[in-house]
Amino acid sequence: MIDQLPEHRTMPDDVRMRARRRLSEGMSPAARSGRPALIAAGVGVLAAGAVFASQALLGGSADPAAPPVQYNGEFVGKDRKLVNHVETGKVAPEALARCAAAAKEHPPAGEWQPMATSSKNGTVLTAFRVPAGVFFCANTATTTTISVPNPAVLEGRRQVEILFTTPSGTMAGLVSSDVRFLSLSQIADAGRSTTLPALVDGLFLAPSGFQKAENGTKALVDGEEFAVRGVPRPTTSVVDRPLAPAVRDTPETVRFGACLQGRAVPDPDHFAHGLTTQVSATDTIITGRFGDLLLYCREADHEPAPGSVHDLDDLTEIRGTTVAAKSVFYDFKPFKVNEQGEYYDGGSTSTAAVGLVLDPRAASITYTSPGAADVPATMGNGTFVLAARLLDRHPDARVVVRDAAGTVLETITPQNPS
Repeated sequence: MIDQLPEHRTMPDDVRMRARRRLSEGMSPAARSGRPALIAAGVGVLAAGAVFASQALLGGSADPAAPPVQYNGEFVGKDRKLVNHVETGKVAPEALARCAAAAKEHPPAGEWQPMATSSKNGTVLTAFRVPAGVFFCANTATTTTISVPNPAVLEGRRQVEILFTTPSGTMAGLVSSDVRFLSLSQIADAGRSTTLPALVDGLFLAPSGFQKAENGTKALVDGEEFAVRGVPRPTTSVVDRPLAPAVRDTPETVRFGACLQGRAVPDPDHFAHGLTTQVSATDTIITGRFGDLLLYCREADHEPAPGSVHDLDDLTEIRGTTVAAKSVFYDFKPFKVNEQGEYYDGGSTSTAAVGLVLDPRAASITYTSPGAADVPATMGNGTFVLAARLLDRHPDARVVVRDAAGTVLETITPQNPS
């Protein structure tokens, strides 16, 4: 007889939301209706409880918390201020100058009080306060988008108001002071269009959010989910740093362009195609690059999944001075369900590193692990794909980068997904 049950451990909302999103990403577009979709929705809760196995189960760079368990046995999630690179009370001089140049219904910039700046995936989002209220300004490499001051104030508990959206999916607004966790999702596509904003002094900042929030958005606030009313249409952006668009005049570059459609990607016309490489019988990985931003897209059975953009700062799983990469999953299998309603035999254990080449001397990238054959990367236009068994976690596994003469430029120890 069991005298005492194990201590109950609460699953935080951000871990649950990331698990649900990874499951959705793993379902192929052709299998998103009927039974597989139902299974995916059911496993979202199941997999969240097994977060420590999420790299193999969920796909993508599953995002378990670190440290995984607090001293009191509670699961913990990541600090969204760190994930969204938040600095309070600061704004970069260049960002301030660009925002001031685009302002039309604002007091002089010298009267603006910077509250916080959040930088992620190619967008710098700054919140300002003036006597007339709060306003937001988003800068990408080519555009500036600025809202007008808003005097809105929230009363009550678990309150959220979206005040600012941009054409590329940046979002910002107010939260009541009691809110500790916020997730925003597009109602029509919650699995793929979700953002976990940073919360700063009664504000939420989501530099990398999702598009068409005004068509229906729901919020998950400290475990309670509800529709958000009155979401504004995107504020018009000003192209203040014009650049020539990337050339898309071949079948491969047109195929790459399809990955960018309808996604929260800043300056999508300026991403150049990197490479298109088949990693299995069913899956193809497509990459692109714009400066130090990586665009990753996975095709399953010739159906492109929406692409996602990643900062150089977030490419940490293979990170050196010559290359930087994140791990992704492919070859997903639909989950099965037995008579007891238990889910099994699904997800993915096939991994690849997708990243940027940082040193022009790099001519080859190879994954080595004792007892296994070396795996070379495919390289193209400043990007690479290394389809290796990164999950083997052998302590002596290495990524070796060489120049055209075969001289070793760098040897890197892969890190656990973070």
